[in-house]
Amino acid sequence: MKKIFFFAALCLANVALAQDYELRTLTFEDADAKFAPYTLDYANKTISTWSDLVDDAQYNGTLTYTSGGVYTWCDTQNTLLTHSFTAPYWGGGHAISNFTNPGYAPENLPEDVYGWYEIQFATLNGGNNGSKNFCVHNGYVDDYNSAYTTYQTIAFADGKARVIDHMYVTNICYTLNSLVHGDGFNPPATDTTTFHIVAIGQDANGNEISRTSFALYLGKDSVVTTWQKWDLSVLGEVVSVGFNLVGSADLYGDWGLNAPGYFAYDDVAVRFDKNDQTAVNNFVVPSSNGKKMLMNGQIVILREGKTYTIIGQELK
Repeated sequence: MKKIFFFAALCLANVALAQDYELRTLTFEDADAKFAPYTLDYANKTISTWSDLVDDAQYNGTLTYTSGGVYTWCDTQNTLLTHSFTAPYWGGGHAISNFTNPGYAPENLPEDVYGWYEIQFATLNGGNNGSKNFCVHNGYVDDYNSAYTTYQTIAFADGKARVIDHMYVTNICYTLNSLVHGDGFNPPATDTTTFHIVAIGQDANGNEISRTSFALYLGKDSVVTTWQKWDLSVLGEVVSVGFNLVGSADLYGDWGLNAPGYFAYDDVAVRFDKNDQTAVNNFVVPSSNGKKMLMNGQIVILREGKTYTIIGQELK
């Protein structure tokens, strides 16, 4: 009888603990645009909805390929997650998209295999759960480029550590085409080819504290073409999460990874204490004449001889 009561008490305690937080979800949908309008000065573009961050073309568009422009987004009144990158996008970044492609059969592809980057922002079926918008990650770090390349990250704009519960991920068409059909850089994948996303949890000093992975491709019979839930709670409380793409040996050449280092993600859920009403009210978008860097584990902007936090506070 004592064991029964102990088990029941333990279950009630676990339920209570599970209810200590609420989930806030970054959906990238316009109805959930919980941030004040801001301007990307290099493109003279006012951003008031998530769709405003979708470029006019998948390659060489104004928002993502204007050299030196700082493409920025921040979910200031919701999850507080933020990301920015300095264009052009081929150097890596996280860009909002709503492009779709009907498939990755050869008849649906650009004629030139080198042109498949022209569908680098497209998924097979839009966003997760039938939604419109999502985000596309580009970037990887390997033995060849590690001396000058860092992980593309999402971070909490207030610098506080929290648990990212999960996100939904899928392959983009550019990657699918390269793996399934091969291209000018990469031979077609085989039954033993593997391709994974790696998520790296980081503390306030930018140090790795945890990691987990998700398989996008595990041989020809296990290819991700739909949205899949990825549990990120195993990373624990993190200030930021960096992402990497890693593959089996056949995906690498003399110059590092040959496969496109891309994936799409959507519906990022973050755990917040129910009493946590934190919001970033004074977010300042980095100017295109500013330089983003990591200083003592904190993302900062160097502009006109002064240093600012990502939310616009000047550091003395």
